[in-house]
Amino acid sequence: MPLKEIIAIVRPERALDTEEILLSHGALYVARQSVFGRGKEMGQRLFRGWFGRWKSQTSPYLRKAKLSALVEAKDAPKIVRKILEKNRTRQFGDGRVFVLPVEGE
Repeated sequence: MPLKEIIAIVRPERALDTEEILLSHGALYVARQSVFGRGKEMGQRLFRGWFGRWKSQTSPYLRKAKLSALVEAKDAPKIVRKILEKNRTRQFGDGRVFVLPVEGE
């Protein structure tokens, strides 16, 4: 049975919904990590207190969730379509989905 690895990098608040999609569509393995990264949204503004004064600074990274799953190759297009439908807001920061072939026994 040929396998594909689906890697989805999504907003943290959408991670559970994305994980449910993977599990409900027969993923053989699912792992979730909290990661930091950025794309077109270019980070975020932070306000920090420093010696009694507030200082504004920009962080180049945002919090994201990374989900990795092994699925049967025939199911991969359908699962990717469902992930994209669930995570798309048409705003910067929606995330990315990658599909990789898996080799081995």
